[in-house]
This record gives sequence, C-alpha cells and structure tokens, in this order.
Amino acid sequence: MEFKEVQPEEIIQHEHPLILEDLQLMFQNYLEDDDDIDDQDLINMQKFECKCDVCGYRIDWYHRYYYKCSQSSSCSYSLHKSCRELSTTLRFPAHPIHTLRLKKSSNSWSCHSCLTKHVDGICYHCSTCDYEIDLRCATFAKQTMIHHPGHSHPLTSITLDPSLSKCYACGKEHKGVFYHCNTCFYFSIHVDCVALPFKLSSKHHVHKLTLSYSFTVIPYHSKCRICVTSISERDWLYKCGKCRYYVHLDCALSRGEPFMSIFSHGTGKSDTSSKAADYPNLLHYPLSDESNNILPYHLRSGDYRHFDQIKSDNMHPSHDHPLLLINAPDTLHDPMRRIKLLCDGCVRPITTMPFYGCNQGCNFSLHEWCTRLPSELENHPGHTLALFNSPSELAYTGFSCSICGLLCNGFGYFCSRPHCMYRVDVHCGFIPERIMHEAHPNHLLSRVKASSIQSTSSTLACHACGITINGGEFCFRCGFCDFYLDNRCALHLPKTIKNRYDKHPLKLSYSPIENHKSEYFCEVCEEELIPENWFYHCQECSQSIHSACAPLILQSEQGFNDSRNDRTGVYKLINMKFGHLVTFDSHPHPMLLVMGTKSDIGLCEVCVGERQSLLIFQCSICKLVFHVSCGPKNPHGQFLDHFGRLLARFFLSRIKPKEKLEHHETAAVTFYPTEVMRPVTGHWKTADEQP
Repeated sequence: MEFKEVQPEEIIQHEHPLILEDLQLMFQNYLEDDDDIDDQDLINMQKFECKCDVCGYRIDWYHRYYYKCSQSSSCSYSLHKSCRELSTTLRFPAHPIHTLRLKKSSNSWSCHSCLTKHVDGICYHCSTCDYEIDLRCATFAKQTMIHHPGHSHPLTSITLDPSLSKCYACGKEHKGVFYHCNTCFYFSIHVDCVALPFKLSSKHHVHKLTLSYSFTVIPYHSKCRICVTSISERDWLYKCGKCRYYVHLDCALSRGEPFMSIFSHGTGKSDTSSKAADYPNLLHYPLSDESNNILPYHLRSGDYRHFDQIKSDNMHPSHDHPLLLINAPDTLHDPMRRIKLLCDGCVRPITTMPFYGCNQGCNFSLHEWCTRLPSELENHPGHTLALFNSPSELAYTGFSCSICGLLCNGFGYFCSRPHCMYRVDVHCGFIPERIMHEAHPNHLLSRVKASSIQSTSSTLACHACGITINGGEFCFRCGFCDFYLDNRCALHLPKTIKNRYDKHPLKLSYSPIENHKSEYFCEVCEEELIPENWFYHCQECSQSIHSACAPLILQSEQGFNDSRNDRTGVYKLINMKFGHLVTFDSHPHPMLLVMGTKSDIGLCEVCVGERQSLLIFQCSICKLVFHVSCGPKNPHGQFLDHFGRLLARFFLSRIKPKEKLEHHETAAVTFYPTEVMRPVTGHWKTADEQP
C-alpha cells in the first residue's frame, strides 16, 4: 500500500481565496438596545450549520471559527478551522511510539482507530508500523471542542457514560453529557444549557428574552417574574433589560402560568371558582381608590350589631360640639380646600354624602357610617374588643395598632380585659379572615399568624414591600404557593390614587413597567424607587411613586416622608389626622399638631433635632415648635400621654440585612472519550408557540 507525504496546502485545492469567519462575533458584548443587530439575525446565526469539504463533519455555530469561500454567494465551499490548519505531523495517543505524518493514498485503506474503510484520501500514517488513521479520528479532540459566548475558554465533552454533576449555568444538578473547561476546573455545563437559544420568544412576556451570562447589572432584590423566587447572582438567566424582566432558565422555557399572573385571570391552576362560592362575603383587594372603605360593607353584612352614636342633641362622644348632618356636595369640592377632608373616626377621605361635621366650624368630621360602628367586637381573633371614641390626649398623640403597627389617632377598639394593652384601629378591628387579591388572582389568601407558618425560606418576607414579617404579625397567605402579604400592604394600598391637580390617576403596579428603560424615582420624595416592590405608576406620564409616599400626594404635600428612614410599604402615618388644636395650661396659644416637612428647616426646641417626617406641635403665633415625642420634657412642663413616647421607637427603621451570597459547590468530574457529540440549539420559541 503506497502512501505519499503531502503538505496541507496541497489538500486544500480551491479556485477562490478563503476567508476566516467568526460566527459569534455579533454575540460578543451584545447589548439589548443595540439597533444595529436584529433579533432574527441572532436567531439565524445560532442555527447556522454546513458541511466541511475536507473531513465531512458538520460545521456549526459552536465551532465559532470556520473558513468559507470569498465567493460565498455563489460557492458554498467551507472548512473547519482545524482542517484548514492541519499539521504535517501528529502525536496520536493510541500510537504513542511514533510520530504520524500527513499522507495521501490512492489505494483503499482502513483507519486503525475507528476501523472505517476508505477507498482513498488523506490520512496520518506511520511507515514503520504501517499504522494509519483518518482525519476524523486525527481531529477528534478538536471536534469535541466547542466555543460558547458564556465562557471565555473552549469547552470539551469527553464522556463514555452520562455523568451526574451540577451545572454552572442553571445551578441545578443534572445527569447527562457535560462540557468542561480545562482551564477553569470549576466550570461544567450541561448540554441542555449549552444549547439554549440566545433569543427566546415566550408567552410570559411581550418582548423576546435574551440569554444573559453577566450578573453585574441585575439588582440584588430582583426575583424571577414567573416563580417569584430569588435569582442567584451566579446563574445564567433570561432577561428583558428594557422591562427589568428576569426569569430562571427553566421558568422561561416552562409552559406553566406565571406565579403572579395579574393580567391573565382565569388561567392556570385555580381554586377561585370552587372556593369563592363558599364565602359570599369575600372581600376583593385592592380597593378601587383611596375613598373606598370596608367599614360600610361590614355594617351592611349583618355580621355585626351596630348602634347610632349620635344623641338627640346631635352630640357625639368623641367631640365637644354638636354635629351637623351635611348633604351639600360643594363642601367636599371646595376649591379653597387644599387637602381632602378626612374622617376623624377611620381617618379616610370623605367623598360621599351624607357626613357629619362640626357646627362650630372646626375640622372635625365623621362618615355617616362611622357614627354607627359596633360598640363591641366579639369575634375578633383572640380578644373581645370595645369601641374607644372618647376625647383624650389620644386625639393627637395616637396609639400603636397591635395588628398593623401603625400609629392612629382615630377611633379604635381596645381589649375589654383588664391590663390587656391590645388595641387596634377600626380597620384592623374588622380584619377579614380571607381575601382575594389582584396580585394573586387564582387563589384565596387566608389570615394567619406569621409565627404559625413553616416557610420554605429562612425569613418570611412580604411579596409587596420585601420587608420581613415578624412572628407576632397577622399576614395573608396562599395555601398553594409560597406567597405572603403583610396586613398593611394587603389591605391599605388602593388600586388607584389621584391628586386633583394631576391629569391621570396612578395605578398600583406589582412589577417593573414594560418598555420603561430609565431608572425609577419617586415623584414625592425624589428618592430612588425599587420597581420589584409594589409602587404607583402613570403610564401616560411615566411617573412613579413609592406606595408609602402615595397618601402624601393625596394631601398635596411633599417632604413628609423620608424614604431613607421609612422602609415599609404603607405610609407610616396613614391613620393619623393632622390639624388638631391642642391647648396647654402653661401656654397662652393653642398649638397645632402637624407633620414636619422640608419647609420646617428649624429644629425642635427641646432636643434640637430635625423636624422633617416627625410629629410636631407648632404655635403659629409665637413660633414655638417641638416634637410630640419630646412632650414629657417640653419647656412648658406639660406632660403628654405616654403614647407620644411610642413615636421614638416607631420611627426607628428596621434595616433588612443583606442576604449572604451562596457559595456554589464544585464537583470533580470524570470523563472518558466517546463518539463526537455536538450541541443542537433549541428553538427560539417555547414549545407551545411553535407552529
């Protein structure tokens, strides 16, 4: 058998020049908002494949480099980069004693490695041992090598049997074929993740998603928008940067319903239809706007015995002057009124007729239904409560609600047992046992004590504001999903808010807004806003507001809230009515209870502290100002009720500690040579969208 030595250039005999092509060039440092690169071009490029005219193997996108004819429009001649750059000699592991040389035979021969018979062709040959192998076996190692834009080094798969290992890309354990990096020993990726499409069209989102290998731009508080669990900073994911939409790899490829499918009512697994009929008085949240009130609903339900608190002389236990029943609509829409009229009972806007107002001209007002509240609540969880609506220092210092923790100077229900300090505002007095919420439309949410929940996570956090729910708090829980809302975010955030000076209402949003490319900032406090937490947004004006700042825009006030010190999802003084006049025996003028704003640039006369975002007493005549919490040591010797001192503790922000980053385990993988295997890119549409 005759073999003749040849040079590589003698093998490549083509009439046109060859050029080196980089199939992954447009994927390197790709930016989603790059208008020069079309999504379909990326899809087509990743699907690219052709046949090598030397070895006969497939050329695909994972080779990254290949040679093509400079006249590619009319000539399809193509070569692997390794076939174009063949060496004249080869050290082959199966024949280590001699060096093989590149030769050509015109006779038939068989490869000593794979036993394939050849009529003629190119091979590597040892003349001493008459040992030859074909080009496929000679370039086997390079044929098992791939290039991927998710890693800077080549990856190799040499396995005889499927191995069990942890995939670096998705962070999960798989059994199957893995690709490994010989430089980075920890990098091992399953073939399914290797073959993920770079662009993915999913029914879960309106835009195509991009496979992301970089984690530096993902906010630490982001969660998967489908399963609503945390996203590791190390794992690959699919994202839409313009919408701040991030999902796990398997969630993006799944055919299930999004966990918070707020726009797809009636889809997916649902127990709503079967369970809602069992609860005819079921409340649906969020309420439509800030004027909606659950109190008249409870009074109409017949579950509570109520009585008329207005006496024959038009007096009410909570006020010193007679009340007048008002039916004039102009009273509510007075153009000179800068803020909305608030009820002194439930501390909510009065927007319906009739209502009661003081006939002496003070700002005391009551909803008609707040004059018919039950005097006793016997079915409140754990306590029998009595209505508290008598005038006292609580009208300005307030009390801390035992359920929501918010300060309240309106009506309340106090436990009738001696020495029990359990006190709730009127809204929490009627806290429902079950609710439906738009943010989780397919399942009922049940009221539970947080301490009774065995959570799958280390801490129990509210899905609305991200704040940890303390063990003693009531919260609302889905019995099917790992979904929790604290009672404040579940009950106190209306669906829409609107200031009368604004053109459009702002709607409660549960996730980042689609096509909102810029960063989010609150229009009230002018601080950064985290759109992964619930917030209010106007699509037409692209304006956003913290949920905790929302009541401030309703009052046409700015500067009340300091977002750096307020980490709750609900405005901390939503149950406080300002404007009460307080008279001290030792001071000649009445003092006004107000909230410190940015315009209050002075300091407290007692503690010399700032006034912004704190309750203060203010004398408009002599300009004396001091914190309510500083009352026990104010310069006039007036000792305020002890509830004022609760403010000092109430305003201390609770900083949620940063979660420790998980340390990913590395696994030692043993792999063995086998047949050539190449990844095949998955379809850019999910299975249910393919034709």
